Amino acid sequence: MPSVSVRLFASLREKVGERQVDVEVPEGADVRALYRALAERYPQVRPYLETAVCAVDEEYVTAAHILRDGDRVALIPPVSGGC
Repeated sequence: MPSVSVRLFASLREKVGERQVDVEVPEGADVRALYRALAERYPQVRPYLETAVCAVDEEYVTAAHILRDGDRVALIPPVSGGC
């Protein structure tokens, strides 16, 4: 089963308590499948995944992007702040 390395940023990192997690996904899985796997493992991140931006190997991708074994995924939730 393919495994991807998922780097978590901002509120996602805070909710999971880890900067990076490895997730196994089925062969031919897309980013949506990764989101489902993360939501199963970490239910507290489910609301954040709906608006997160995803990059695979430093390229922004859509939720339909097919993941491959060894991909490096970055999940970035929307952030706000400042003065």
